[in-house]
Amino acid sequence: MKVLLVNPYIYDFTAFDLWLRPLGLLYIASIIKKYTNAEIYWIDVLDRFQDHSLNKSKEDGRGKFHREIVDKPEIYKTIPRNYSRYGMPVDNFIEKLNKLPDINIILITTLMTYWIDGINFTIEKLRERFPKTKIFVGGLLPTLLNSNIKKYIKADSFIKGHGEEKVLKIIKDNNGKIYNHPDFSYIDNLPFPLYELLANKKYLPLMTSRGCLYNCSYCASKFLNEHFIERSYKKIIEEIYYMYDKYKTEHFIIFDDAFLVNKETRFLKVFNEIIKNLDVKFHTPNGIHAKEVDKETAEMLYKSGFKTIRLSFESINPEILSKSSNKVTIKEMIEAVNNLEKAGFKRKEIECYILFGIFEQKTENIIKSLDFVKEQGIIPHLSYFSPVPQTTDFLNLQKLGVLSKKLNLYETNKIYFIYMKSGLSIDEIKHIKDLTIEVTHTAQNK
Repeated sequence: MKVLLVNPYIYDFTAFDLWLRPLGLLYIASIIKKYTNAEIYWIDVLDRFQDHSLNKSKEDGRGKFHREIVDKPEIYKTIPRNYSRYGMPVDNFIEKLNKLPDINIILITTLMTYWIDGINFTIEKLRERFPKTKIFVGGLLPTLLNSNIKKYIKADSFIKGHGEEKVLKIIKDNNGKIYNHPDFSYIDNLPFPLYELLANKKYLPLMTSRGCLYNCSYCASKFLNEHFIERSYKKIIEEIYYMYDKYKTEHFIIFDDAFLVNKETRFLKVFNEIIKNLDVKFHTPNGIHAKEVDKETAEMLYKSGFKTIRLSFESINPEILSKSSNKVTIKEMIEAVNNLEKAGFKRKEIECYILFGIFEQKTENIIKSLDFVKEQGIIPHLSYFSPVPQTTDFLNLQKLGVLSKKLNLYETNKIYFIYMKSGLSIDEIKHIKDLTIEVTHTAQNK
């Protein structure tokens, strides 16, 4: 039994490697290795640290993907941006495929709902090499789309939700051998991800929880994770030491949706231990909840080596804040920034997200939010709105006729939406982007 796991190409107007790693697929790989007799083969076309890499990385591991401009789908023709394929050169991908033996099962992960062209291009190349091999697609797309996915992705079958148990059944149903294993619904029973498959282990993701307690109208977290589940602090500490000892990992990337929730039982206990023994760096690119950043938390973030601190600010506008479950107030944002500064962070080291491109969002409200960020002396990042299927915002936009009644995944692309559906003009979009750059430069030069 031979299983190939694949992280596919991205087709989009823009893509940047903000420590993007297929964490779910790495967990699946670890389970296959530990609890089956299958041989594992791995191709991650987005792994920039392979020998074909054409782009340099920043010191902390972030960087540009290799890209090739491709034809736009018809719906995108009027958008004034190039459409590209991101990932390793196609010749390198084909070369890797040709070196593989016959494969029994192919497992492909998915992320953004509008990256369908990249997934199908990947499947096309896999079919050319392995015409008789069954292809299973998991990840975000099958979980959100249910039966609709068959219209978009040409795979043999789909895995909805977390795939730890399901992939074992797939292997068993295809004549593979399965060993006794624990109940993976208990998150601490998951084996550590199979990071040995990655070309560079200096920068690795770290999961401390799944899901979120909030119910933001634009977010699909509750559909991807039915419950908010936390790993035990002891298990998190064990994994950090394991990664550090085995791989010499220097940067840990935390993508949790609710990293600081219940901080007394998880965050504070974990990092109180870490500061005693390790000199490593941590990053929170997803954004953390400002209301949770009290004095003690800010001090722990600083002492334990957090280098990328992004706060989920969203907007100064009360209507937009309500979409974000009112999880932050202006007062809480100011207090969080003050606490981080007192703990030792420079203001120009603190970053925040501002929602950009929500339907009928007023330019003056975005400008007011940027003015507030400028007053705080921190770095803004525009978080482009994408209408995610099943979310409240997506369903409302369908009712209003802004989105097609019949699902069209191309309409969920964030760049398409802001140019074609948000109500902002090209000049307004450019003005906001220019203003964001100006605020960033002002903060950096203080």
